[in-house]
Amino acid sequence: MQPPKRYLELDALRGMAAMFVVLYHFTLGQDVWWRFNLGVTGVDLFFIISGFVIFMSINNVASGTGFVINRICRLYPTYWVCVSITFGVMVLLRLIHFGAAHDSHAGPINYLANLTMFQYYLGIKDLDIPYWTMIVEMLFYIVILILYSTKLLKHIIIIGCFVNVFIILNGLCLILHWPHINPKYFPLFNHFALFFSGITFYKLATGSISRIKGYILLLFCIFIQCSIFLFAGPAHEHISWYQYIAMLLFYFLLFTLFINGWLKFIVSKPGLFLGKISFALYLIHSYIFVGIIGVLTKHGMPFGVAVFLVAVPGAIVLAWLVTVYIERPLGKKLKAVLHKQIG
Repeated sequence: MQPPKRYLELDALRGMAAMFVVLYHFTLGQDVWWRFNLGVTGVDLFFIISGFVIFMSINNVASGTGFVINRICRLYPTYWVCVSITFGVMVLLRLIHFGAAHDSHAGPINYLANLTMFQYYLGIKDLDIPYWTMIVEMLFYIVILILYSTKLLKHIIIIGCFVNVFIILNGLCLILHWPHINPKYFPLFNHFALFFSGITFYKLATGSISRIKGYILLLFCIFIQCSIFLFAGPAHEHISWYQYIAMLLFYFLLFTLFINGWLKFIVSKPGLFLGKISFALYLIHSYIFVGIIGVLTKHGMPFGVAVFLVAVPGAIVLAWLVTVYIERPLGKKLKAVLHKQIG
């Protein structure tokens, strides 16, 4: 099997999404004119990218086992290290009686459960805020793997449309207090339209779907996601419905430019660098560096200085270290071991 094509534009978009989330968390609840509440939608961009990339990947693997190994080796080493670092900081702060404003009383059980990425179904709270998206991603991978294994992946458009129709009808029943399936049992429902839009963009990019059909499907995805705005993720707590629609349209516009070859201007060394470290940056920035910002501002440092001269550079450096010294080497070693063990 040939490795899937590398789209540099997607790497740059990953970097953008990560920085949106970082700036959102760093300025959350602050009384500054430049606070970036719109950054809460960065996860929506991540989900669209994931839909595109995962569908591309599953179409370029020799087996379902290969897909599983690739996902495990891509995600878990970085995730394990970031969870361990965050938990270590929590324990250290308790040991020195620091009394951080965002202290956590998480213990070993919380830590071990979080290492699985399935703490949601274990009834254990996420150690850090960004981890909530991991179960959504994992459920999407499982669905794609099932469709691949049952040879139903070729019908992904039909299946995706049926799922979207179910989501909107279920949402309507929820609003009207009619019998419905609570999305909390399967949180992918709240974001499926975003992943499906990524798949649709991939099919448009590869010419495996007509443009008219593809763009109609994308409009349908926007309609679905905007319709369930009030109970699909944390966005409704921080931005208005109109702001969410504007950001979603912005992301879809970027992807439309991308699949037509008109987004190459976004590719730059800083953007590609942020894209390379985006996963680690997303996982490691919140608990540690929001705490650092709080300590520095409490001792008189201007908030903007604490954010842009300390927290942002610090999070980027730590994410780079995790990416270079953990994600790449450990991921390769783990992949070799798994391939050897599984055959």
